[in-house]
Amino acid sequence: MPETTKTYANIEVLQGADYEMTITLDSATTNKTYVMMVRKDFTGATDFGGRNQTSPFRTEIYETDDTDYGKLTATDSGTVYTVKIKLYAAWTETLDDDFDGYWEIVEKDSSSYSRIAQGEFYINNSASRLASITGRSD
Repeated sequence: MPETTKTYANIEVLQGADYEMTITLDSATTNKTYVMMVRKDFTGATDFGGRNQTSPFRTEIYETDDTDYGKLTATDSGTVYTVKIKLYAAWTETLDDDFDGYWEIVEKDSSSYSRIAQGEFYINNSASRLASITGRSD
């Protein structure tokens, strides 16, 4: 489980940029798996856009590195336990301008699932495509 002060955070990502955040946990990550879900806000007119693995409404980020999306890395270092979120520009580039949604990380141990972190998820679009990974010729 995460530290009490680390359970909720909004994520603001620059469209077309890599993003990283580290969450500190209270207990070891050994023998546990993690998945992050990002989904659109169903209450508004926000389109998800981008590439989605299995659902038009959400994307899942796993501990397996996927260069099209991102990766979670769980680490036990002595008495410090963390889960690092890494989202790749290849994915953030594909999200709609001003995307507004939610994210959460779920921890699974041998017998149960627990939501360990959550928050709102925003994409800040660029004024130009010059800062994007694909660039633009116009």
